[in-house]
Amino acid sequence: MNTVMTSKAAFSHEAYFALEQAEDARYEYLAGEVFAMVGGSERHALISMNLGAALFNALHDRPCRVYGADMKLHVAEFDHFCYPDVMVLCEKGVRQERFVEQPSLIVEVLSPPTEAYDRGMKFEHYRAIASLDHYLLLDQDRPHVELYSRVGGVWQLTEAGGLEGEIVLALLDIRLGLAEVYRQVEFPSHAAPIEVESKA
Repeated sequence: MNTVMTSKAAFSHEAYFALEQAEDARYEYLAGEVFAMVGGSERHALISMNLGAALFNALHDRPCRVYGADMKLHVAEFDHFCYPDVMVLCEKGVRQERFVEQPSLIVEVLSPPTEAYDRGMKFEHYRAIASLDHYLLLDQDRPHVELYSRVGGVWQLTEAGGLEGEIVLALLDIRLGLAEVYRQVEFPSHAAPIEVESKA
C-alpha cells in the first residue's frame, strides 16, 4: 500500500482512530503524525491476495491468523501504526480491537513510491518486533522475492526469482511456490522474469 507523506501533526491514538473512522480512510501513524494512504495497482492487489490465501491454506490447522492490508499493526517501540500488505500472528501475537502486535511474519509488496521506505525506516521499525521471524518483500513487476529471516538474532537474506522458484519460511515450516504467489499476474512487457539462486 502506498503512503502520501502529507502529515497532520500532534494526534493522540484516540484522535487518530477517530480520524480514520470519520473519514472511512486509512492513515499511517508515527509518534503523533498521520499520513494518508492510497491504493496500489492491480498487480499489487493480486500478489497480496495470492500470498494471503496461500498462507491461510498452509496454516489452517495451526494457532495462527493471517491478516490482509485492512488490519493495523502497532510497533510499540516506535509508536508506529501501519498497514502491512500481509501479516501472520501465531502464539506470540497480540490482538486488540483496532490493531495487532507481535506478528511472526510481515509482507510488503514493493511499489516505486514506497520501496525505499519499506526497505529502510519501515524495516528498521519492524526489526524491533521481538516476535518477528520473517520479513518478506515481493516485487510486483517480476516474479522475485527477498526474504529476511531472523536466525540467532541475526537477519539473513534469501532471494528467489522466476516462476519455478519458491519461498521457504523455515521458522514457520512453510514452502510456497512463486507460481502460486504470482498466479494471474500480468507483468510489464519490459520486466522479463529473472532466475535468481537462493543464498543465505
